[in-house]
Amino acid sequence: MSFFVDEPHPNSETTKMSLSEILNRMSGDDPELRVPDYQREYVWSKKQQEGYLESLSKNMPLFGPVVNIDTRTGIQWIMDGQNRIETIRRFLSGELKYKGISFDELPDNEKRRIKNMKMSYTETRDWSREQCQDFFMRIQGGEKLKDGELIHARTDNELTKSIQHILTYFKDFLENKASNGGLGFTQKYMYRYGHYEIIGTLIHMVRTNEYPLRPGKTALKECVLWDDENTPTRSQRETATAETKELLHKYSQIADNVARLKQGVKKEEHLRLMYFIYKSGIWKEAMNETIYNRIDTLLNRVLNKDNPEYDQITLFGTGGVEQIYELYSSIY
Repeated sequence: MSFFVDEPHPNSETTKMSLSEILNRMSGDDPELRVPDYQREYVWSKKQQEGYLESLSKNMPLFGPVVNIDTRTGIQWIMDGQNRIETIRRFLSGELKYKGISFDELPDNEKRRIKNMKMSYTETRDWSREQCQDFFMRIQGGEKLKDGELIHARTDNELTKSIQHILTYFKDFLENKASNGGLGFTQKYMYRYGHYEIIGTLIHMVRTNEYPLRPGKTALKECVLWDDENTPTRSQRETATAETKELLHKYSQIADNVARLKQGVKKEEHLRLMYFIYKSGIWKEAMNETIYNRIDTLLNRVLNKDNPEYDQITLFGTGGVEQIYELYSSIY
């Protein structure tokens, strides 16, 4: 029995680059140093940025990133440490300040000193995309990845591609405020790919006709399932994607015309309503004022804490999915 796998990742080595090199490699229209598309967005808060820049001010060692060089194209891909490298780039380029001071406002000798500081990093060469993704998924030096980020990272997965296809039509709907007929997902929620969890869960709901419990876990399990090209079948995948698009299209009309929704509701309340609209077949109908008014009445009943229906839903909990559906049906 051997400790090593039959096809191990190519070797890596530790090296250094100056902070000015980081800026130069990330600058221009065709930068050498880039973030691959399977990674999450830059997510560090102002407090985290300040904390990292403070380590520079104290002359602490800078280390941690992992960069894979594609020797064929010369492109250097940041596999880990994006937040650290991007914080340095933003500070040196004047996009963020440290304690209210921008880099350009510093004395020339301090600017030279900062630019000449060196960061230790691990360099790999010609790792395949799959090997890079495998590393990214397994070794995380920063915040733990959300389920949506894990889905986003699986760029070759058919569910991820379906989610991205659907988002080309409905990204604005997800981001717009409730008062403007949207779902009101926050920028932070979108940055951590929470919207991937919602869309993936809806695809699962449409495919299985099951209520969307625990959206993140549900969507991630569905994503893993789609790694097998035959489960679900091609026909089932295409049908689920098409019906999810149509459901969201009808729901966007509802969100834009139902007064209670324009006041804003929680994500789980949106999902509960979408489940009802899908399972009852309302999504197949042409939307009109009668439907909007009936849904508005329904929501005012079940979301008002003074009404007994609100207490019933709380009592049913996640185990009473079908009872909640029946309650919605009876009111509607």
